[in-house]
This record gives sequence, C-alpha cells and structure tokens, in this order.
Amino acid sequence: MDRRKFLTNTGTAFAGAMLSHPVSVNGGHAARGKRMKAALVGTGVRGVSMFGRDLVRDYHPYVDLVGLCDVNPGRLRYAAEYIGAGCPAFTDLDELLSKQKPDTLIVTTTDSSHHEVIIRGLERGCDIITEKPLTIDEVKAQAILDAERKSGKKVIVTFNYRYPPYRAKIKELLMQGLVGEIQAAEFHYYLDHSHLTRYMQRWHGERRFGGSLWVHKATHHFDMANWYLDSEPEQVFAHASLERFGKNSPFRGENCRRCAHTSECPYYWDISQDAHYTGLYTSNEHYDGYIRDNCVFRPEIDIFDKHAALVRYANGVQLSYVLTGHSDVQGYYLAFDGTRGRLEARVGGVPEKPYNELIFIPESRFSDRETRIFKAEHKPGGHWGGDPIMMDKLFRNPDMPDPLGQQAGVRDGVMSILIGIAARKSCDTGLPVNIADLTDLVPRKQRTTR
Repeated sequence: MDRRKFLTNTGTAFAGAMLSHPVSVNGGHAARGKRMKAALVGTGVRGVSMFGRDLVRDYHPYVDLVGLCDVNPGRLRYAAEYIGAGCPAFTDLDELLSKQKPDTLIVTTTDSSHHEVIIRGLERGCDIITEKPLTIDEVKAQAILDAERKSGKKVIVTFNYRYPPYRAKIKELLMQGLVGEIQAAEFHYYLDHSHLTRYMQRWHGERRFGGSLWVHKATHHFDMANWYLDSEPEQVFAHASLERFGKNSPFRGENCRRCAHTSECPYYWDISQDAHYTGLYTSNEHYDGYIRDNCVFRPEIDIFDKHAALVRYANGVQLSYVLTGHSDVQGYYLAFDGTRGRLEARVGGVPEKPYNELIFIPESRFSDRETRIFKAEHKPGGHWGGDPIMMDKLFRNPDMPDPLGQQAGVRDGVMSILIGIAARKSCDTGLPVNIADLTDLVPRKQRTTR
C-alpha cells in the first residue's frame, strides 16, 4: 500500500458558523461515568506510546481503545502487541469506522494525511483528537474548517507545549498584567544536532509530507506565541535557508544502514541498536517503502535548517522569531516587552549545564520595584510534565476547568500553522504574506472572548 494514498476521498467544503472556543470532546464522557470509545489512526512512535500504550495503561477506566489503523500491516501487528489493548486492527479506515463505531478518532499519521483522516472521521460522526500540526497547507486547513462546521463535532489539537507548569506560570503572569500591555515579543528556539538530524532522516525532511519545520516544529512555537499574546497574526515576512543537509555534502548513501561513509559522517546512526525502532520500522519497511534512517544528505530534502520571521499581530504586537535548527544546545529564549517591564524566559542548555530561568525586569519608571525571579520547575512526565496534564484533561476529566485556555481547538490549530505556511510562502517569494488571504478566517485582535 502507498502511505501517501491512505484515503482516496476527502471531504468537500461546506459553509457554517464556527464556535469561538473549543469544547471537550464527547461532552465529557469520563466525567459522566461513560468510557470514551476511541480509535487510533497512525501507529508511529507517538501513536503507539503516548496515545497507545500510555493511554491503555493510565486511562483504561476512562477510555476504551476499540481499534487501531495503519496502512502498514506489519507495523500494525507490532503496534497491537506493543500497545496491548487487545482491540481489532485495520488497514482500512472506513472498515474501522463501520465496525467499531468510535466516539473519538485519535490522529497520529503523517502530517500531510491529517486532513484526510480528520475529515473522514468528522463525516462519520467522530470527535477528533489530532497531533500537531493540524495539517500542512492552507487548502487542507480550509477543508478541515469546513468539515468541522458541517459535522457539529469538535477537533482538538494536542498542543502539549501549553501544559508544562513552567509555561503555565508565564501565561498566569501575563494574564495578571505583570508586564502591562505587551508591545513586542522575541522567541528564539534552538534544536540540537541530534534533534534536527532525526527530522532530516525521516519523512519530515520533505515539504510534501511535513510542510517544513516552519509548520511541523514551529507550529508549537507559534501556538505558544498566539496563546501568550492572546491575539492572532495578521502578516508574516520571513527568510530561511538549508545550509548543512540535503545536497550540501560531497557524499551520501542509500541510508545509514547501507552507507560507505559511516566513519566520516557526523550524523551516522545505527538504527539496529534500537529494538523498538527495528520492530516498528525496519522490519516492516518492505510493506510501504518507508525508511526510518534515511541519509540526511539525500537530494530530496527541501526543508530549511535556519529560519527567521517577523510576525505582526492584530493587536499591534510584533513578534521576532528565530528557529536555529542546528545547535549545540536545545532550548529557547522567550521575552515579552510591555508597558510595565520585560519578562524573560531562558530554558534548555546542554545536559551538563541546563538552565531554567524566568525573570521580570521592571520598566524604569517603576524603579522602586526590584527585578524578580520566578520559580516554576519542570515536572515529571513527557514534555517537561505537560503530557500528563494534557492527557488528564483529554481523557480523565474533560470537564475540568481550563482557566488558562490550554486546550486548543481547530481555530488555534489553523492560526498556528498559518504563520508557518505564510513564512514558507514568504521565503519562496521574498514578499510579506497576509494571513487573511490564506483561509476564510479573519484574524482577531483578541483570540478569546471573556
């Protein structure tokens, strides 16, 4: 089977009114004593772990995983055993939907096929929980918007970057007016060598599958910016380049396993040393041709490893954003300048010397107020403690209060990817791109109504 032809028919566009706020899927089944009937589509690493084995282990009283689906039958068999749900597995989504009739469809397929699965699930009466990014271009985004409006069901995007206690603390401080009215923001994210190499080895290295790191990775960062600034983007201007990977090497191999240059390549990785990746990927690549340890110098790579953008928001805030895709450190620098001062967050570093700082520097006319350092440590669990909090909201108690607006709906998902899509277009054309020209969503000065 061709994984790029996962489904043959996509939903058509329909008109309808869109709700301003996301709501809990299934009306809060768990809180009402009824187990959610969920099915998982896409059995890659994220699917089989966070929304597979972890879901079965930690949320069995609240969720009944009734089906698994993937176009690769070998990976599907491995996933079923690894997850341990004991549920039926399908290579055809329509068959799963007809036979298992899930309430909720969890989507963890390749980014480029998200829209197909989401739309099909909505058409069949399912609420959707989808991995980020929502999709990879504006046409697919519009199709999802139209399908959600027509269906009466809801799409939730799993932006787990909103949930770590450290980031929640930043949101609280901004909502409390610590910096006053925000005027400008800076966001510099660093990917270390290992992290970026994994993107280049996988399908993410090609725009047609992941939309480039402007979309696949930066969707997290742009959503954080939208959430913190409580506004939506109006215009984007960007530059980017690919300087280390793809064609930028005098040598290349078929993949890491079958390469004559392992001794001289700084990115060589022996996938055979990882039993999980071997069972999930290399043992099953003959079914669909997907290679997990591709050469990072293959000429098909057409994404960027260096990114810079200027984003203008509807509330007047200007965001300067940089994604450095090849660094010795992993982490980020984030700052907000307001009428009452500046809030800076510095997080990351190297394992031997990590840093985690949150500092408020008062504006000079408030000089009687000293510089303040806030403590909000990372917690146990994936993504700095954010994953367990997000999963609890999704599955254990969907009706729990959400005062910070951490759960993200389809509009949040669209607005985050539109910044990346606009940045990608700007890089290709050399011109600024207006967000309102991409879909029928009109950017709001305030992203929430209170």
